[in-house]
Amino acid sequence: MAIIYTKKLIYDYIIGNDIDNLEELESDNNFLFDVLKLSRDITYYSYLDASYRRSYDVIKYMLLNFKDNLDVYQEDADYLLDSLDVESLEYKEIIVLIAAIDKNKFNDYKISRAGFYVTDKVEVGAIQNSDKELEELIGLGFEVVLSKYEDKPLILDYYAICFLYEIFYQDKNFEELVHKNIKDKEKLIKIGNIKYLLDYIGNLDFYLKEYLEGHLYLLDNLDKDLDLVKNNWDNYINRVNQQRVAVYQVVEQFMEDYRGKFYFDIYGALDKIIRKYHLEEVFELEEELEEFDLKDSEYLKEKFTSDIDKLINELFKEDVVYNDNSDYDIKEGEVIEFKKK
Repeated sequence: MAIIYTKKLIYDYIIGNDIDNLEELESDNNFLFDVLKLSRDITYYSYLDASYRRSYDVIKYMLLNFKDNLDVYQEDADYLLDSLDVESLEYKEIIVLIAAIDKNKFNDYKISRAGFYVTDKVEVGAIQNSDKELEELIGLGFEVVLSKYEDKPLILDYYAICFLYEIFYQDKNFEELVHKNIKDKEKLIKIGNIKYLLDYIGNLDFYLKEYLEGHLYLLDNLDKDLDLVKNNWDNYINRVNQQRVAVYQVVEQFMEDYRGKFYFDIYGALDKIIRKYHLEEVFELEEELEEFDLKDSEYLKEKFTSDIDKLINELFKEDVVYNDNSDYDIKEGEVIEFKKK
């Protein structure tokens, strides 16, 4: 059983007061480790025996408390990793910690960390696909990793951040996502950043929301990004308006130029407009063209009219504030809607 040393004794050692059993204390790794922790002086790390330094508890402590000194103990950390089972929770926890503080963008630690996260996500997907009711219950699947790593909060924190990245950033524009989800800046201010984020997350995964409620610091970066969105709200709205006015005018002129002229070149011209304004997701032209015989001019005429309506409706169905005064009216903080003629 390890001896518990008093803080007075440790302080006496640190400041150099006379101690009777000095030689005995300096041969005790537990005492020297206590000195390191209380003094916050990494010099004492070298006083520890190599076998003691390479223990899980010591390396974990160093990674948590001496993040800027990885070079001092990295060799010992690697030695520990080599001795651990790569499937063990301890191995994954040490990998998560080192990967978070290693300054190299791509390294073995980050690759390993990403690897076991992907493996666990595959497991989540398998469970989701096994039962449709279960898929709805577990949402994005944070409950699966929660049960697997309930005793390793550092791993859970890392996984929670990964889930948040997938929700708000992966293949997404965070600013656009917020604007599509909530139309009123004042309402967002009234709700508050944290509640807004938690409610949004809760609609996708109840267990992730519940975990984050007890670990709000994991929302710090999202909180700051949401402040940036609010500060840039009117500029965003004005950009949306400008794009919509430009597209509407181009499409309106296009319709006028090709009215009554129903042949393949119409779609060639429309394709240029769609690609110029990056509207491919709104109007999947290539798929549409495969659905009809271009020689059937009557069908083409009806389809063209239908497709133009679809383009306009899809383009303006998000972030719209109806305006009765004119065809369009750019007002600060509002998104315009074009009136049907």
